[in-house]
Amino acid sequence: MRLLNALFSPRRVALVGASDRAGTLGNLLARNLESFPGEVVPVRGGGSLLDVEGEIDLAVVAVPAHAVPAVAADAAAKGVGAMVVLSGGFAETGADGVALQAELVAAAGSVRIIGPNCFGIQNCDLPLNASMAAGLPRGGGGISLVSQSGAYGMAIYALAVDERARFAKILAPGNTCDVTIAELLTELADDPASETLCFLLESLVDGRAFVERARLTTPDKPVIVAKTGRSEAGARAAASHTAALAGSEAVWHGVFRQAGIVEVRSGQELLDVARALDGQPLPAGARVGIVTNSGGVGVELADLLADEGLTVPALSAPLQDKIRDMLPAFASAVNPVDVTPVWSRYAELYPGLTDLLARSGEVDVVIPVLLQRAAMDTPTAEALRDVVLALHDDAVGVPVHVCWVAPRDARPNADLLQEAGVPCFEWPARTARAVGHAHRYAMARERTAPPPPVPQRRTTPTPTDPAGAAEVLAAFGVRTATSTLCRTVDEAVDAATSYPVVVKVAAAAHRTELGGVRLGLADPDQVRAAATDLLAMGPVLVQPQLSGVEVAVGAMRDPVFGPVVMVGLGGIWVEVLADVAFALAPLGRLEARDLLAGLRGFPLLAGARGAPPVDLDALADVVVGAGNLLLAADDVAELDLNPALATQDGAIAVDWKITRDGTP
Repeated sequence: MRLLNALFSPRRVALVGASDRAGTLGNLLARNLESFPGEVVPVRGGGSLLDVEGEIDLAVVAVPAHAVPAVAADAAAKGVGAMVVLSGGFAETGADGVALQAELVAAAGSVRIIGPNCFGIQNCDLPLNASMAAGLPRGGGGISLVSQSGAYGMAIYALAVDERARFAKILAPGNTCDVTIAELLTELADDPASETLCFLLESLVDGRAFVERARLTTPDKPVIVAKTGRSEAGARAAASHTAALAGSEAVWHGVFRQAGIVEVRSGQELLDVARALDGQPLPAGARVGIVTNSGGVGVELADLLADEGLTVPALSAPLQDKIRDMLPAFASAVNPVDVTPVWSRYAELYPGLTDLLARSGEVDVVIPVLLQRAAMDTPTAEALRDVVLALHDDAVGVPVHVCWVAPRDARPNADLLQEAGVPCFEWPARTARAVGHAHRYAMARERTAPPPPVPQRRTTPTPTDPAGAAEVLAAFGVRTATSTLCRTVDEAVDAATSYPVVVKVAAAAHRTELGGVRLGLADPDQVRAAATDLLAMGPVLVQPQLSGVEVAVGAMRDPVFGPVVMVGLGGIWVEVLADVAFALAPLGRLEARDLLAGLRGFPLLAGARGAPPVDLDALADVVVGAGNLLLAADDVAELDLNPALATQDGAIAVDWKITRDGTP
């Protein structure tokens, strides 16, 4: 039986640790499983799965931790498809718990395990409530949630009731001792009932597999991730530019963006975005039409939408004339459309203007702002609901999201709208953020592509000396400046065949800080003087003096995602400017260009202040090559190309360093 079916669509469920005693986990689970349409077989204290006649698809386990490995062994002998272990007392408790968890995995054999130390699982459509939660969210929706926080798994029930959100499946993997987050993404991506996939993550041991699967999923289904623990504590400590700049949050953000994942900062924001994406069409563009009865709130919302990269455009004169014909004389037909406090006409104006804007072709999203009396007026809510349903029936692909600013007494009208799939977001900030995420996802799904092929593996050790490293880089399409390694002053003078030249210490990680670089040397005497000083630090390199926009390109092995690439502007100032972006390797040229375009300093590459634009394809190929080197050479820990000089004629690295096994 497939994992998804065993977990969420079992025919027979065994509850190991079932109890009639109120207040116990076994009793709570027994009551929660009463709504399950299949057969629930209780296995009480002293009993065994081996005593159960017939097949068991899913075992729900709620016995003390020390007894769980024996249950797993019985499940393996019985041929059970999957186990959900709610019992705590495993790896989360320390070394003894780690050993007990390993014993559990070994005993289970081919039985797939969710948990231990987990909240459980729910299928809201079946229904199946094999969890600690006191109830199930309503089914019939397309939202599925995987939460590493069991508390959030339980809180979702209350949030779903309050926001009238409909769910498909909910799962909390607990200690994730067997079934991985990437596997769950794969299963839910292939599940027709799961249309919007949400993940609340504290860690991700299979980060590369998760992101690679997300790249294949997001063109068809949104993947929304709320990641907790975004501090710098997880960053690798290293001396190179790449590793020093690879704070965990920056890497997560980069690879998530590359995969088209919608990254949010809280559980509330996760649910808001899920409702926005699950209940309405995707916006085709960034233009937003606002209908409000408060000019001040309309202006605030317009500002917040601008922060999200959206626009509140001026409407055409013919459209304004149509709007003006509907409004009182003292109202405003510009965007935001302000109907003013004409309470008696709200049930006419809100739905009428929403319909007109949605069908106008001039906006991609409509946001009615329901404040105070507008929100408290049930006929207004009913008419607005009917208009949105009619837009859906007529295949008008413009989403309608309600900004809700109203007292608690008006909540039944929000429920009325949300029951019909019209999401209501409290206050302008939450509204703008949710709509901004919907717009960014709509754009991202158009550019997200499967990863290119992984390059062939190298079978020989990778050289780290300047000449050998340059030869390897050339094989991956990375040009390097002509360099001559010199150990005497006379060798340095002879190497300077055309001027100006650069003389630099060959083996320094941060040459500039050490005073190990001499630029713009115009004759043999200057070269002799520079070489005399620098040879005291070791051999030197002599290179022609080149110019261009300084770009830092790097590659490293991230502990979560494996080989990643970094790009940043500023050359020796890259750490100060911190204008950097990361992506998972391998990546194609278009992805590399997209990565460069996301830098704040990208106008310097595109041709700022009349300067010619650089050859972005050539620079992108350097980024691609950096990632491919790490994928092909298992012995390479890091690569730094800093700076690489980008010009209108190409891109060339003038400093390069390969670190192998921790040693440059």
